[in-house]
Amino acid sequence: MVWVHGALAVVCLVIGGLHLFRVGRQPRGRALEAGYAVMALGMAGMFSPVGDPVPAPVWTGAFLLCGAWFGALLARRSLGVLGGEALHLVVGSVAMLFMLAADHQAGGLGVRHPAHEVDAPGLAGAASAVALALAAYFVLHTLRCADRLRAARLGGGPSAAGAAGPVPPGSAPPARTVSTATATAPALAPEACAATLPALAHLLMTVAMATMLVGMI
Repeated sequence: MVWVHGALAVVCLVIGGLHLFRVGRQPRGRALEAGYAVMALGMAGMFSPVGDPVPAPVWTGAFLLCGAWFGALLARRSLGVLGGEALHLVVGSVAMLFMLAADHQAGGLGVRHPAHEVDAPGLAGAASAVALALAAYFVLHTLRCADRLRAARLGGGPSAAGAAGPVPPGSAPPARTVSTATATAPALAPEACAATLPALAHLLMTVAMATMLVGMI
């Protein structure tokens, strides 16, 4: 399993770099991109078979700040339509803090060891229950990410479908025209490529998070 964790560490490191690159190119979602970057880099450190070079207290502070920041924005509804992503980052921050706490309780064994290795049986059972609930969330979120990825490959998702506005009364709906256009070359349009890459990164990061949590059950 060492090579699997090494591969996942590299994948998460690449995803973190992608989100850092997008921080300066997404003015509206700069905070979200930074949050995803912190999440991916923290996961890369947890998966790393050679050890995390960043001390655990640094990650604890980073995820406390991340969870509090997006929780406050979500409470004030400051992100509008991006509120769902803020909620996901709050849940992700809680999951990372939980895994850091479980790792500390296990004596720094890392997420590669299940939570039931903790000495206290009651604490181990509670940790497994929390890990199961969080894993279920991320597995379900993986299915949603797969739908988003498929929508992105078809031309940008729901926003692209509604871009033409309402259909005037008595006129034929343009559904056939849109489907024909997307069927010809759905993955060749620059817009589709730009939407597919972050959707794929989000899917892979969610799968990695679910993998870590399932390993703790």
